[in-house]
Amino acid sequence: MTLLIDGCAVATVDAAGTEHASGHLVLDGPWITAVGAGPAPGVPGATRIDGRGCLATPGLVNCHHHLYQWITRGLAQQATLFEWLVQLYPVWAGLDAELEHDAARAALAALALSGCTTASDHHYLFPRRGGDLLAAEVEAARQVGVRFHPCRGSMDLGRSRGGLPP
Repeated sequence: MTLLIDGCAVATVDAAGTEHASGHLVLDGPWITAVGAGPAPGVPGATRIDGRGCLATPGLVNCHHHLYQWITRGLAQQATLFEWLVQLYPVWAGLDAELEHDAARAALAALALSGCTTASDHHYLFPRRGGDLLAAEVEAARQVGVRFHPCRGSMDLGRSRGGLPP
């Protein structure tokens, strides 16, 4: 399917700083095949979208996220950072692949709605019976349609050694 977006302001963010006050984009499926000034060229069978009043830019990148936290974002709202972590670690100990998938899908969808097309998740909680949490995140990213780079994190000081739980 070919889409033509006409009349939008375009910031290419290329090395030359190219911008078009009224430009176009041509998309063939998931690929941008042309960007330029003025109206889009005619393409038989293409769907034309009026982009006036809109800005087209390259997708944004979120370099650091904890996607699983989306599912508990309404809890412990008045706590300080460390109080919040102490209160939520026991909740997160119950994470499983289904919850991880749902949290990741919601968080990644919110990122996509704000223009983010690439995300990295620093995931460091792996409950013993949680299943394959990273696979759940990868599937959620595939469903949302964002580029995704999971990162397995770790903690080396637990509560027994003066750190945070677990």
